[in-house]
Amino acid sequence: MAPKRSSRHFAASSDAAPKKAKAAAPKKAKASAPKKDATPTKAAASPKKAAASPKKAAASPRAPFEPLEPPPGWRRTWDCVRALRADRTAVVDSMGCEKLADPDASDEDRRYHTLVSLMLSSQTKDTVNAATMAKLVARGLSVSSILDDVPEDEFHEMIKGVGFHNVKTKTIRAATLKLREDHGGAVPGTMDDLLALPGVGPKMALLVLKCAFGVTAGVSVDTHVHRICNQLGWTGGAPTTDKANFATKDPEKTRRAVESWMPRAIWGDVNWLLVGLGQEVQTEKPKLLRKALAADDPAFAVGLLAALGVDVARVAAKEGLDLPG
Repeated sequence: MAPKRSSRHFAASSDAAPKKAKAAAPKKAKASAPKKDATPTKAAASPKKAAASPKKAAASPRAPFEPLEPPPGWRRTWDCVRALRADRTAVVDSMGCEKLADPDASDEDRRYHTLVSLMLSSQTKDTVNAATMAKLVARGLSVSSILDDVPEDEFHEMIKGVGFHNVKTKTIRAATLKLREDHGGAVPGTMDDLLALPGVGPKMALLVLKCAFGVTAGVSVDTHVHRICNQLGWTGGAPTTDKANFATKDPEKTRRAVESWMPRAIWGDVNWLLVGLGQEVQTEKPKLLRKALAADDPAFAVGLLAALGVDVARVAAKEGLDLPG
């Protein structure tokens, strides 16, 4: 029964989420650009189609969104998340896209490495992406090498381990060609220019700006961030682990919802904190529970894990751990 008390403790401390009247995203917010960050489809195989209408894609990240009130108790939850992630031992902390660029390469090439690693990462495990990037860097990864020295079939063979490798072969080479034709071979440092690249949507563009240029232009939302923000009630609805009841139905709507109330000063930390937490929730529950039990407020931390869908009683029983009363 202890885990249930911990869960209620967390819910009481976090308070209710904003009223449901504010939960629904405006219907006009159905922008097409976010799909570039979603699971690739066969339509993405055509560079021309992926690159079409850059103006519409660029407009999407700043589409209007009715501001939400900050969820009561969010700061305490945020501080608990920071504490649980203080050790930085999730997979993303050592194999995230910003870690895969060759440190000895030029600034221009390192930025290109970051862009390519992000384009490869969709629907791909970090470990697989890291191994693929290592092969590309060893072969020589730059705009000129990909366009002039590495045949398309060889490039495809090197990235064959990642998800949707056929589509990514086309979109990465198309984006690389656009870099040469429109930007002198350099990765651009503006949101609009990044969104005009084939296969690049808001999530990737924001991470490129943050990791390659040190610019925080928004909250980069992947599936982990999308899920956790809805589970915590940070997107305008009540906290829930039921995906069908999430207040926002896709990462782009989640981004706009969170940005509408979250202090801009912490936008840059949301992705790495919540992605790592999400990875540990999925694959390292015992380690995560031990960190929660060692927290300043174990009952609150354990309740947070329960709110994220962790069966804390089951994990504790299996690991021989005592839960707070």
